[in-house]
Amino acid sequence: MMKAILFDLDDTLYPEIDYVRSGFRVVAEILADRGFGPPAETVALMEYCHWHVDRDRVFQFVAKNLGFPEAWIPELVRIYRRHDPTLHLPTETQRVLASLCHHFRLGIVTDGHREVQWRKIRALGVHRMVDVIVTSDDFGRRFWKPDSLPFLTACRGLNVRPEKVIFVGDHPIRDIRGAAQLGMTTVRIYRPDGYFRQRPHAPGYPPDREIADLTELRTWLISEYCSELPICEAVT
Repeated sequence: MMKAILFDLDDTLYPEIDYVRSGFRVVAEILADRGFGPPAETVALMEYCHWHVDRDRVFQFVAKNLGFPEAWIPELVRIYRRHDPTLHLPTETQRVLASLCHHFRLGIVTDGHREVQWRKIRALGVHRMVDVIVTSDDFGRRFWKPDSLPFLTACRGLNVRPEKVIFVGDHPIRDIRGAAQLGMTTVRIYRPDGYFRQRPHAPGYPPDREIADLTELRTWLISEYCSELPICEAVT
Protein backbone atom coordinates (compact mmCIF):
# COMPACT_ATOMS: atom_id res chain seq x y z
CA MET A 1 0.00 0.00 0.00
CA MET A 2 1.31 3.43 -0.93
CA LYS A 3 1.67 5.77 2.04
CA ALA A 4 2.45 9.18 0.57
CA ILE A 5 2.03 11.37 -2.48
CA LEU A 6 4.52 14.04 -3.47
CA PHE A 7 3.65 16.75 -5.96
CA ASP A 8 5.63 19.10 -8.11
CA LEU A 9 4.25 22.65 -7.86
CA ASP A 10 4.31 24.53 -11.17
CA ASP A 11 2.03 23.12 -13.88
CA THR A 12 1.08 20.32 -11.49
CA LEU A 13 -0.95 21.83 -8.65
CA TYR A 14 -1.81 24.96 -10.64
CA PRO A 15 -1.12 26.36 -14.14
CA GLU A 16 2.26 28.13 -14.01
CA ILE A 17 1.12 30.59 -16.67
CA ASP A 18 -1.03 32.19 -13.94
CA TYR A 19 2.14 33.19 -12.09
CA VAL A 20 3.83 34.31 -15.30
CA ARG A 21 0.90 36.56 -16.21
CA SER A 22 0.84 38.01 -12.70
CA GLY A 23 4.49 39.00 -13.03
CA PHE A 24 4.04 40.29 -16.56
CA ARG A 25 1.22 42.57 -15.40
CA VAL A 26 3.38 44.07 -12.65
CA VAL A 27 6.29 44.71 -15.03
CA ALA A 28 3.97 46.11 -17.71
CA GLU A 29 2.60 48.65 -15.22
CA ILE A 30 6.15 49.76 -14.38
CA LEU A 31 6.93 50.20 -18.07
CA ALA A 32 3.70 52.12 -18.63
CA ASP A 33 4.64 54.51 -15.80
CA ARG A 34 7.87 55.16 -17.69
CA GLY A 35 6.04 55.87 -20.91
CA PHE A 36 6.35 52.53 -22.70
CA GLY A 37 3.19 50.90 -23.97
CA PRO A 38 -0.32 50.35 -22.63
CA PRO A 39 -0.04 47.54 -20.03
CA ALA A 40 -2.46 45.18 -21.82
CA GLU A 41 -0.52 45.42 -25.08
CA THR A 42 2.80 44.93 -23.29
CA VAL A 43 1.50 41.82 -21.52
CA ALA A 44 0.30 40.44 -24.86
CA LEU A 45 3.77 41.05 -26.31
CA MET A 46 5.37 39.26 -23.36
CA GLU A 47 3.05 36.29 -23.70
CA TYR A 48 3.77 36.03 -27.41
CA CYS A 49 7.50 35.80 -26.69
CA HIS A 50 6.93 33.36 -23.81
CA TRP A 51 5.00 30.91 -25.99
CA HIS A 52 6.42 31.44 -29.47
CA VAL A 53 9.93 32.91 -29.28
CA ASP A 54 12.00 32.30 -26.11
CA ARG A 55 10.54 32.35 -22.63
CA ASP A 56 14.02 33.05 -21.18
CA ARG A 57 14.40 36.29 -23.17
CA VAL A 58 11.01 37.91 -22.74
CA PHE A 59 12.28 41.24 -21.45
CA GLN A 60 14.95 41.46 -24.16
CA PHE A 61 12.23 40.86 -26.74
CA VAL A 62 10.00 43.54 -25.23
CA ALA A 63 12.88 46.03 -24.94
CA LYS A 64 13.60 45.62 -28.63
CA ASN A 65 9.95 46.04 -29.61
CA LEU A 66 9.09 48.92 -27.26
CA GLY A 67 12.44 50.68 -27.44
CA PHE A 68 13.38 50.95 -23.77
CA PRO A 69 17.03 50.48 -22.66
CA GLU A 70 18.22 46.90 -22.13
CA ALA A 71 20.02 48.26 -19.07
CA TRP A 72 16.61 48.16 -17.36
CA ILE A 73 16.28 44.40 -17.75
CA PRO A 74 18.06 43.30 -14.51
CA GLU A 75 15.75 45.62 -12.55
CA LEU A 76 12.67 44.27 -14.34
CA VAL A 77 13.75 40.69 -13.61
CA ARG A 78 14.07 41.56 -9.90
CA ILE A 79 10.62 43.15 -9.92
CA TYR A 80 9.16 40.07 -11.61
CA ARG A 81 10.77 37.65 -9.15
CA ARG A 82 10.00 39.68 -6.05
CA HIS A 83 6.40 40.54 -6.79
CA ASP A 84 3.66 39.07 -4.61
CA PRO A 85 1.65 37.10 -7.16
CA THR A 86 -2.08 37.11 -7.56
CA LEU A 87 -2.88 33.38 -7.68
CA HIS A 88 -5.80 31.08 -6.95
CA LEU A 89 -5.51 27.37 -6.23
CA PRO A 90 -7.79 25.61 -8.72
CA THR A 91 -10.97 24.19 -7.20
CA GLU A 92 -10.01 20.78 -8.58
CA THR A 93 -6.70 20.88 -6.68
CA GLN A 94 -8.38 21.96 -3.45
CA ARG A 95 -10.88 19.10 -3.63
CA VAL A 96 -8.34 16.44 -4.53
CA LEU A 97 -5.86 17.43 -1.81
CA ALA A 98 -8.65 17.63 0.77
CA SER A 99 -9.74 14.14 -0.26
CA LEU A 100 -6.31 12.51 -0.42
CA CYS A 101 -5.13 13.81 2.95
CA HIS A 102 -7.47 11.32 4.65
CA HIS A 103 -5.51 8.38 3.23
CA PHE A 104 -2.02 9.61 2.34
CA ARG A 105 0.68 11.87 3.69
CA LEU A 106 1.13 14.72 1.23
CA GLY A 107 4.08 16.85 0.23
CA ILE A 108 5.52 19.17 -2.39
CA VAL A 109 8.97 19.12 -4.00
CA THR A 110 9.64 22.17 -6.14
CA ASP A 111 12.51 23.72 -8.09
CA GLY A 112 13.07 27.43 -8.64
CA HIS A 113 14.36 30.32 -6.57
CA ARG A 114 13.36 29.69 -2.97
CA GLU A 115 11.80 33.09 -2.33
CA VAL A 116 9.86 32.96 -5.61
CA GLN A 117 8.50 29.50 -4.89
CA TRP A 118 7.43 30.40 -1.35
CA ARG A 119 5.59 33.47 -2.63
CA LYS A 120 3.68 31.19 -4.97
CA ILE A 121 3.01 28.66 -2.21
CA ARG A 122 1.68 31.31 0.19
CA ALA A 123 -0.42 32.98 -2.50
CA LEU A 124 -1.99 29.62 -3.38
CA GLY A 125 -2.47 28.68 0.28
CA VAL A 126 -1.25 25.17 -0.48
CA HIS A 127 1.10 25.15 2.53
CA ARG A 128 -2.00 24.61 4.68
CA MET A 129 -2.95 21.45 2.77
CA VAL A 130 0.23 19.33 2.83
CA ASP A 131 2.52 17.83 5.45
CA VAL A 132 5.93 18.79 4.05
CA ILE A 133 7.31 21.22 1.48
CA VAL A 134 10.83 20.99 0.04
CA THR A 135 12.27 23.76 -2.12
CA SER A 136 15.34 22.26 -3.76
CA ASP A 137 17.00 25.68 -3.95
CA ASP A 138 17.65 25.36 -0.21
CA PHE A 139 20.45 22.96 -1.12
CA GLY A 140 21.85 24.99 -4.02
CA ARG A 141 21.17 25.00 -7.76
CA ARG A 142 23.17 21.82 -8.39
CA PHE A 143 20.74 19.92 -6.17
CA TRP A 144 17.60 20.87 -8.08
CA LYS A 145 15.57 17.97 -9.43
CA PRO A 146 16.33 15.39 -10.78
CA ASP A 147 18.97 15.20 -8.03
CA SER A 148 17.90 12.74 -5.36
CA LEU A 149 18.42 15.07 -2.37
CA PRO A 150 15.12 17.02 -2.48
CA PHE A 151 13.11 13.83 -3.06
CA LEU A 152 14.80 12.02 -0.18
CA THR A 153 14.45 15.04 2.09
CA ALA A 154 10.70 15.01 1.49
CA CYS A 155 10.55 11.28 2.20
CA ARG A 156 12.35 11.78 5.50
CA GLY A 157 9.96 14.58 6.36
CA LEU A 158 7.03 12.24 5.76
CA ASN A 159 8.79 9.25 7.38
CA VAL A 160 8.26 7.01 4.35
CA ARG A 161 10.52 5.01 2.07
CA PRO A 162 10.68 6.13 -1.58
CA GLU A 163 9.10 2.91 -2.83
CA LYS A 164 5.98 3.77 -0.81
CA VAL A 165 5.61 7.14 -2.51
CA ILE A 166 3.72 8.29 -5.61
CA PHE A 167 5.25 11.32 -7.33
CA VAL A 168 3.11 13.55 -9.53
CA GLY A 169 4.75 16.05 -11.87
CA ASP A 170 4.86 17.45 -15.38
CA HIS A 171 8.55 17.38 -16.33
CA PRO A 172 9.82 14.10 -17.84
CA ILE A 173 13.36 14.46 -16.46
CA ARG A 174 13.21 16.62 -13.34
CA ASP A 175 10.06 14.96 -11.99
CA ILE A 176 9.52 11.57 -13.59
CA ARG A 177 13.09 10.36 -14.04
CA GLY A 178 14.20 11.91 -10.76
CA ALA A 179 11.47 10.13 -8.79
CA ALA A 180 11.64 6.85 -10.73
CA GLN A 181 15.37 6.49 -10.07
CA LEU A 182 14.53 6.24 -6.37
CA GLY A 183 11.84 3.62 -6.87
CA MET A 184 8.82 5.91 -6.60
CA THR A 185 5.67 5.29 -8.61
CA THR A 186 5.44 8.13 -11.12
CA VAL A 187 2.46 10.00 -12.56
CA ARG A 188 2.92 12.58 -15.30
CA ILE A 189 0.32 15.32 -15.61
CA TYR A 190 -0.37 17.11 -18.91
CA ARG A 191 -2.12 20.42 -18.19
CA PRO A 192 -3.54 22.17 -21.28
CA ASP A 193 -1.13 25.12 -20.92
CA GLY A 194 1.72 23.09 -19.46
CA TYR A 195 5.03 24.32 -20.81
CA PHE A 196 6.61 20.86 -20.94
CA ARG A 197 3.60 18.87 -22.13
CA GLN A 198 5.22 18.21 -25.53
CA ARG A 199 8.52 16.99 -24.08
CA PRO A 200 9.12 13.28 -24.75
CA HIS A 201 9.66 10.84 -21.92
CA ALA A 202 13.19 10.49 -20.59
CA PRO A 203 14.71 7.40 -22.26
CA GLY A 204 14.11 4.38 -20.06
CA TYR A 205 11.82 6.28 -17.68
CA PRO A 206 8.25 6.35 -18.95
CA PRO A 207 5.76 7.37 -16.25
CA ASP A 208 3.77 4.63 -14.58
CA ARG A 209 0.62 6.65 -15.21
CA GLU A 210 -0.41 9.64 -17.32
CA ILE A 211 -3.22 12.03 -16.41
CA ALA A 212 -4.78 15.19 -17.82
CA ASP A 213 -5.83 16.59 -14.44
CA LEU A 214 -5.77 15.80 -10.73
CA THR A 215 -9.31 14.44 -10.74
CA GLU A 216 -7.96 11.58 -12.87
CA LEU A 217 -5.35 10.97 -10.18
CA ARG A 218 -8.03 10.60 -7.54
CA THR A 219 -10.07 8.25 -9.75
CA TRP A 220 -7.02 6.06 -10.35
CA LEU A 221 -6.13 5.96 -6.65
CA ILE A 222 -9.65 4.83 -5.78
CA SER A 223 -9.45 1.93 -8.22
CA GLU A 224 -5.86 1.02 -7.38
CA TYR A 225 -5.45 1.56 -3.65
CA CYS A 226 -8.60 2.70 -1.88
CA SER A 227 -12.14 1.49 -2.01
CA GLU A 228 -13.39 4.88 -0.85
CA LEU A 229 -11.96 8.36 -0.92
CA PRO A 230 -14.14 11.19 0.34
CA ILE A 231 -15.29 13.77 -2.19
CA CYS A 232 -14.53 17.10 -0.52
CA GLU A 233 -15.75 20.56 -1.31
CA ALA A 234 -13.32 23.28 -2.26
CA VAL A 235 -11.92 25.50 0.47
CA THR A 236 -13.74 28.82 0.53
